[in-house]
Amino acid sequence: MTLSDADRRPDLRQRLRKRRSELPESIVAENSRLIGRQLMPSLQGARRIAGYLAFGNEVNVEDVLAQCRTAHCETFVPLIQADHTLLFCPLDENTAIVQNRYGIREPAHDPHDCVAPTALDAVLVPLLGFDTHCHRMGMGGGYYDRSFTHRRHAEAGPGSPSTPATSPLLIGVAHQLQCVERLTPQWWDVPLDMVVTERHIYRRNSE
Repeated sequence: MTLSDADRRPDLRQRLRKRRSELPESIVAENSRLIGRQLMPSLQGARRIAGYLAFGNEVNVEDVLAQCRTAHCETFVPLIQADHTLLFCPLDENTAIVQNRYGIREPAHDPHDCVAPTALDAVLVPLLGFDTHCHRMGMGGGYYDRSFTHRRHAEAGPGSPSTPATSPLLIGVAHQLQCVERLTPQWWDVPLDMVVTERHIYRRNSE
């Protein structure tokens, strides 16, 4: 797919949303299976792992989270806060799930049970579009950028851009058709460390 930021971002979002929405359920399921298999090695050593509950034709990572729990890891999914940031709620097989005001599934947890983004080791991040340098385009709400802004501040410090990223590891999860030719990051954007699709693993700063 050869779209770029030459388009206005709202137009690009609309085109990407349409592309993803047209995927057959069978392809979404198969891509999710293949992506899950590619993800597991990158999660080795992480003990607190966050994912998300898929909406629409997003890649489904619930089987990945279940495998992580089998390996005695704690798993979490996001809970949207009033200030448009995220807390991360514990998730297991017994967690009650409700729909929020956006129609997105989330745990029926008291926010006091949740953890801050900085308490996680790895986060599987949904996205609408990405490029090969691991720049991410989300749905436009800015939830992940606000929640992980400490990553951007840390990388702007001494030694940047070669300074290693701080925790958690941010792994974008997407269908290959969500890859665009180029995204021009905005000042508030927090880049991903990796993006995993059914065909490739992209790593930031790799040639």
